[in-house]
Amino acid sequence: MAGDGRSNSATAATADRQSDGRKLGLGTERRDASDWVGWTEPSGLVQPNQLDGLTDCLNRLEEDNNDQEGADGICYEEPDLSGGVEGVDYLIVYGGGDADESSRCALPTPATAPTSPHRGGGGRRAGGAGGGCGVDDAALCDDLLQEVFGLLPPAAAPSVSLVSRRWLALLRASTSRLTLRLPPASTGPSPSAALADLLSRYPYLSALAVVSAAAHDADLLVLAVAASPSATRLTALRFSLGSPVSPATLSAVSLTFSGLTSLHLTALSPLSFRWLACLPCLKSFALVNSATAAVDSTSSTTSPDDAYTEAEAEAVAPLPLERLSLCGIRSGHRGLGWLWQRCGSLRWLQLRACDSIGDGPASTAFPECLHGLLELELRACRSVADRVLLLAADRCHALTSLLVYDGGSREALLHFMHQRGAALHTLDLRLPLDLHNDHLLAIGAHHNAHHSLAVLRLQSCVLITGDGLRSLALTPIGAGIQEVALVSCDVLEREPGLLTFLSQSMRHLRRLDLSYNETLKDKEIGAMLSSCRNLIDIRFTGCRCLTGESLVSLLRHCGRSVEVLDISRCPGIKGPSVEFFAQRTTRLNHLIIEETSASEQLKAIAQTKGIKFQVILTALSSL
Repeated sequence: MAGDGRSNSATAATADRQSDGRKLGLGTERRDASDWVGWTEPSGLVQPNQLDGLTDCLNRLEEDNNDQEGADGICYEEPDLSGGVEGVDYLIVYGGGDADESSRCALPTPATAPTSPHRGGGGRRAGGAGGGCGVDDAALCDDLLQEVFGLLPPAAAPSVSLVSRRWLALLRASTSRLTLRLPPASTGPSPSAALADLLSRYPYLSALAVVSAAAHDADLLVLAVAASPSATRLTALRFSLGSPVSPATLSAVSLTFSGLTSLHLTALSPLSFRWLACLPCLKSFALVNSATAAVDSTSSTTSPDDAYTEAEAEAVAPLPLERLSLCGIRSGHRGLGWLWQRCGSLRWLQLRACDSIGDGPASTAFPECLHGLLELELRACRSVADRVLLLAADRCHALTSLLVYDGGSREALLHFMHQRGAALHTLDLRLPLDLHNDHLLAIGAHHNAHHSLAVLRLQSCVLITGDGLRSLALTPIGAGIQEVALVSCDVLEREPGLLTFLSQSMRHLRRLDLSYNETLKDKEIGAMLSSCRNLIDIRFTGCRCLTGESLVSLLRHCGRSVEVLDISRCPGIKGPSVEFFAQRTTRLNHLIIEETSASEQLKAIAQTKGIKFQVILTALSSL
């Protein structure tokens, strides 16, 4: 009889969900949470005070369960997404600790897990296990709860998962972007089995990153992801693993991942790219070629991609790639020729720590991918920077952005500036010993330019003098610059008054970054700001000599325009000065400060005025 009761309850709950879905007329499109407040239906009205109660409940749970794991037995952290999938919400460390089992809710079985109207089910009203937090759970349908969950910060996820089985299932169903860090090898289940088990609970992922420093079998992990319920929904995928993935495995799962638009791999061995032809929607691809992959790929004199026939070479099918990032390409690596020949649609190309662009056919095929390029980045590629710059000067007719860090000779860069400098919109250079005044003069010498330089970023360029910057600022191109970054540039120390001259000449300046100029004084900042009243973004990271007087000057001259302020690692700027500035500025919406300056009063001001608060840990500020 007890079994019959549970069966009847389940049947009634299913009928209620379907009925609620028909009453509300729910579709698959997402709505803002405000669309639900005041939504009338025969059974009643969703009141705004219910949402207030829900928020209070979550706040209490977050305080009570601070630093605890969620109901999945996993730890939630802030993400480290450098070089990874864009837009991932939070980081999960699988098996990261030992939480008290009594504080966790049991995992729902498929028979009891609720469905959501967004996923094709009805809007459930009768809750599962009660949350016990003073909220009328029965009055909140699944769709409304998922909308609320989508507005919560990632740090609230563990608290949400501990409320009830229903909330846990809805949290999983509403999670679309996830980063997982696998633990080192242990005596427990294999990493691939653990990964498969965890992903089975998140059926609606669209972006996934799997990170592990241990030498797990990368092919098994890829196969585990391909077997997950959300595999066919994925559009962004990142594997940062301690061992290389094989092209054979990627080819085998390519049909499952046919919807991918972004893919990031840490290692690939052997170096073969033919499987990319099986991903028809792939727009962005990044490969960080690890040391393991380098040994494997150079152990053979040829790559499978070097063996294509002349007939194949004549009938080249272009790849849909628009963004390509390659890291760690070494002299002797083969297989790149096949890739270069099929990248005619590239708009963004990044080479990092590359000693070569490929030997043999790859060397001659590389120029084929440059014709439509809009953005080019060369980071620590001294061996190939000159050749790439010379080719770009001759072939990149549409290039608008150039970034060169730690590589490139004076002559090659000067040739590029004469040929393409006039068309650049963004120029970002970190060349301590290779950038001279001649390069800046070459940019300003173009009088009939169709495009004006809007963004100029210089880092650690010790050979640049005030004369070079003044000469550029006095040209029509220099006068139109809207963003300037002079990061760790000792020319500001050598030539007092330079900042004031630049601010007077660059009348369209809106963004300014003066980070890590440790000797910069308040007097210089005040004089500059008196001539530059339209700044919306200003950054003083690491300017250790600045005090609260600089904030007073900024408030006086740009208090009605500045929106972003970075004063992290500025020990001379104390908390009261920051509070005074935040209280009186009118448009500030993003404040970056050090942990020691984040007082409770400042947090209250930020919350009242809707200022996004970003705190830099004190331990990191000393690095």
